[in-house]
Amino acid sequence: MKVKRSEVFMLKGNSYILVFSMAVLLTIILVSTTPIIIKTLLAFITIAFVFPVIRKSLFKDKFRKIKVAFYSSVTFTIGFLVSFFEEPSFKLDGDFLIIMVVLFYSLIGNFFYGLPVSLISEFISMKFSNIRFWLSGFIHIGFGLATYLIDPGGFFIFAVICSIIFFALDEITKLYSASY
Repeated sequence: MKVKRSEVFMLKGNSYILVFSMAVLLTIILVSTTPIIIKTLLAFITIAFVFPVIRKSLFKDKFRKIKVAFYSSVTFTIGFLVSFFEEPSFKLDGDFLIIMVVLFYSLIGNFFYGLPVSLISEFISMKFSNIRFWLSGFIHIGFGLATYLIDPGGFFIFAVICSIIFFALDEITKLYSASY
């Protein structure tokens, strides 16, 4: 069976908005003042959406992976709050800002780092059905530990915690969606 070039890339008639949006995003990434490693990562993630296989795996099971990324961020933020605020007093002014900052950074990390790692993990671990669970967990946690190479200052611990939460919620939602 011969595959057309337009089926490999998203060069169909109804994809102009996505292509234009990606071109704008890539332009913003390239002219920004962010470090080159982050620019490269964001550019690869943006270009990955050109391939329908990646979009399909991201949007299958009613956006399961996107929901897991969001739930992981909320779970991490709640866990951070429970461990950070020992006393039950909650002030709306300063504490709310801390909550929003933690949620924002965990959302950024889970969407721009956790989602691609989860897609890679699923792609690799599906080939090894007898050890799929353990291999997927190893890949998730391994990429969480790999953030030590980017920031050895201590924030990698939060990345490892987020990767464990992401893996656990991904497996739970995978079992839940398989039963229905």
